[in-house]
Amino acid sequence: MESRVGKLLIAHPNLPKHDWFHKTVVYIYSDSPQQGTLGLTLNVRTNVTVKRLFNDKGIIYPSEYPSVYKGGPVTEQSIIMLHTPEWASTNTIPAGSSYRISSDTLMFQKLSLGDQPAYWRMFLGLAAWAPNQLDRELSSSFGWLMCEANDDILFNYSEEEQWEAALALSSQQMINSFF
Repeated sequence: MESRVGKLLIAHPNLPKHDWFHKTVVYIYSDSPQQGTLGLTLNVRTNVTVKRLFNDKGIIYPSEYPSVYKGGPVTEQSIIMLHTPEWASTNTIPAGSSYRISSDTLMFQKLSLGDQPAYWRMFLGLAAWAPNQLDRELSSSFGWLMCEANDDILFNYSEEEQWEAALALSSQQMINSFF
């Protein structure tokens, strides 16, 4: 099985509206036949700001921007930051060849002092699939589309606009594969 790390899962347009993943885009950061698949839902904005997360930790953050996103319906208290690879904290791990994830108190301190990666987004929770579960969903007619991630899709869009941009990217990558 080829690793899906670094790929985007884009909810199929036929996915029913009542499904939690309706019109979502998920970045896959871990994929193993033994452990399953982990990802971050990129485009479900919460009412929480990064400033509020900082305040909860007793750290001052100078801006209300940006929003925090709901990474998924699993471990919703977990705070995870997806970011570009030139930056690191004490608990930073690879999340594909072009991205990293961090989750620790030092990342808050560094960000509050202006030490931040070129691109980043903060999440509460994550999306998780048991071993072979995502394989079954990918073969379903209401499952997922998949494509390579890029900075623009990951960090410059949100909500339904991000899903639409990811659909367009997936279509373009599929067409390019034929030529």
